[in-house]
Amino acid sequence: MASDGEDISLTPAESLASATDTEDEEMGAQVQSDMETDEEDLDVEVVPATAEDADMDELLRQLEDYTPTIPDALTTHTLKKAGFSTVDPQIVRLISVSAQKFISDIANDALQHCKTRTTNIQHSSGHSSSKDKKNPKDRKYTLAMEDLVPALADHGITMRKPQYFV
Repeated sequence: MASDGEDISLTPAESLASATDTEDEEMGAQVQSDMETDEEDLDVEVVPATAEDADMDELLRQLEDYTPTIPDALTTHTLKKAGFSTVDPQIVRLISVSAQKFISDIANDALQHCKTRTTNIQHSSGHSSSKDKKNPKDRKYTLAMEDLVPALADHGITMRKPQYFV
């Protein structure tokens, strides 16, 4: 510090404080390096603070291995069109799985409406032929707007048929 030819006048107290600071810095650096080597030697597992954090960590680990029906690229594109852009693949995968669940719930509700409707039609017609007595598992159902509209309404989506022009 005094190598520039400057005269430095320190009082004995200032000199002692300066020497103590230097020793403290050296000791602090040595303690910190000892702590770093101790951390490297120990295999410490990070434990989540709460059960909710543990559940979230487990869900995110499972999402890494799961491939949803809705591709991540489609989800990312849809999110960008909606004004939400993210680079975190876990968020994109979580939204993909949520959308898949939402669509499957709507499709399942529409199937239940279709089964109920076809059962009511058969019972109201009053006659049953041998064709109508098929095993319910062998019957094939077709998704129709009259089944989809009430299923969507159950989830808060209003859908109307477009007007038909001749």
